[in-house]
Amino acid sequence: MASSETYEFLFVKPGDHVVIKNEKPPGNTQNGRQEYWIGQIISCIGGARNPNSWTLFQVADIDNGEIIIINADTVERILKTAEN
Repeated sequence: MASSETYEFLFVKPGDHVVIKNEKPPGNTQNGRQEYWIGQIISCIGGARNPNSWTLFQVADIDNGEIIIINADTVERILKTAEN
């Protein structure tokens, strides 16, 4: 049985700061991105079968402010949870 850490993206909420693995292979950086980068979750987008299971995230890159949509499984770890 896999640990919940493997599926940490399931616990992400808007406002969380997360570590994201670049989807492009190493050596082929996308817009100058490193292999890992940090973003703040703006919104969570659910799947067709279960709208409460996140499949995509709208994220703001904390280094340059760029807003992009990423696959949920590229989130490696939650660094800081949203303040309520």
